[in-house]
Amino acid sequence: MMHPGRSLRLLPLALAAAVAAPLAAQSLTLDRVGGALGGTLTLPLQGQPNEAYVVVLDIVEQSTLIPSLGVTLDITDQLAWLSYSVPSFVGVTNGTGSATPTVGIPNDPFFSSLVFRFQAIAGNNPYRASNLVRLTAQAPGTFVPALNQPSVPILGGGTAVAPNNELLFIGGSGPVAQRYRNRTEDWELAGASFGVGLLGQTTGLADGRVLFTGGVDLTGQATNAAAIYDPVTQTTTTLTMNFARAGHGASLMGNGRVLVTGGLQAFDLANPLTLLTGIQVTSEIFDPVTNTFTPGPNMLEARALHTSTTLTNGQVLIAGGISLLPIVSIPTVSATAYRFNPTTNSFGLPAFFSGARFLHTAAPLSNGRVLLVGGLTLDFTAFLTSGQITDLVIGTRTDCQMFQTGAFGFGTFTTANGMQVGRAGAAVAPLPNGGALIAGGFQLTLDIPNSTFVANATDTADVFRQSPLGFTPTGSMAAPRLFPTTVNLPDGTIMVVGGGPTDAEIYQR
Repeated sequence: MMHPGRSLRLLPLALAAAVAAPLAAQSLTLDRVGGALGGTLTLPLQGQPNEAYVVVLDIVEQSTLIPSLGVTLDITDQLAWLSYSVPSFVGVTNGTGSATPTVGIPNDPFFSSLVFRFQAIAGNNPYRASNLVRLTAQAPGTFVPALNQPSVPILGGGTAVAPNNELLFIGGSGPVAQRYRNRTEDWELAGASFGVGLLGQTTGLADGRVLFTGGVDLTGQATNAAAIYDPVTQTTTTLTMNFARAGHGASLMGNGRVLVTGGLQAFDLANPLTLLTGIQVTSEIFDPVTNTFTPGPNMLEARALHTSTTLTNGQVLIAGGISLLPIVSIPTVSATAYRFNPTTNSFGLPAFFSGARFLHTAAPLSNGRVLLVGGLTLDFTAFLTSGQITDLVIGTRTDCQMFQTGAFGFGTFTTANGMQVGRAGAAVAPLPNGGALIAGGFQLTLDIPNSTFVANATDTADVFRQSPLGFTPTGSMAAPRLFPTTVNLPDGTIMVVGGGPTDAEIYQR
């Protein structure tokens, strides 16, 4: 084994031996995928074609000049000798300038207490150093606090993809955007954006901008306010919808436009029964070319607190929610779903699923199907006779419904039972092979003596699988979360934010 003190002094020889002539200076980037204890860490590297490289590992960040190479690292070189014990950490890029150094991570809890740092060096006089990459290893199936926390709490909103495997969190921290750097697991402020109100929607557009629509404003009423945030220029343009909406749906269609559906037009947060009035049947369509909203066709059923999910064919699945029975306008909970076709500008025939629900969650799965998770049930039978809120029968669903497009454009639902607890407002993140992580949410009960609704949040999580169809309990979060937000990170982990706690947690699958 090479002695530690000699490793970087010999690097010029190792690098130069792989190429015959100097190459022009060019950026060198290093990324990270994986990182579970007992798993494999991959460090995708991108440089110039057919150039020698070495990946250096350390646990200490300190600016370190390597005189023999003429490069300065962000880490020390005390462990550089380890590079020679990992075959893929020293090599030559392929014809496109790529390489995939990999290393196994021991299944030992000790390694979860360390933060590993990696950098690559490549070239042949001149040599170049890559960006820094940090890794916090953790056990599969667990949540741990993120290495660094956002400076402003994230309560909701959405995300937009930024260059260099970075993510912008927008709309959930008031008018403040925050950038998460996945390579180094840290945060920075990213300018002003737009604060999303309760029951508002955040929709990513095909051009990288983000559309905010509706929600509850500072007066407690539904608003017709909308806005466009441009993450490149960090500017916000305010817009106006045709109708005030809260608890509506908003989804990007295959033609690049956004379908906005239903929602509550007016209600009083102090009186939950007003949620049963002002349910809208209208839709409107946002055109990102002109930044305008135009009326769309009416839905076949009025609905609010439903889900709206883009399918792989560019259509949108509208499912569940609180609805009104046609003609008599009696409130009910919907067990139907419709697909909106942007080509024909119309809603198709209904598909029926088992168990009416609202305030459920929906997510597209990796195989093109859609998962409806949990939700609330509400039986109005006795209430419609007595008018007493204590006669409402409330439940929280423990099942999921999986939608699959069938022959001739028809769709069917399959029931999956077995979540640990009933969940409304849970977070859902797709996993490979058609699975999904389901985290947090709440069960709703009625405090009869006080005639008030009580939301009991949960910290539990389940993993949905399709074969065999069902759920597997997984590790719990550090604290209960109600309406949390999840985002799949570029390294294969999942971040959970919001829902009550102000910190961010990382789930290692």
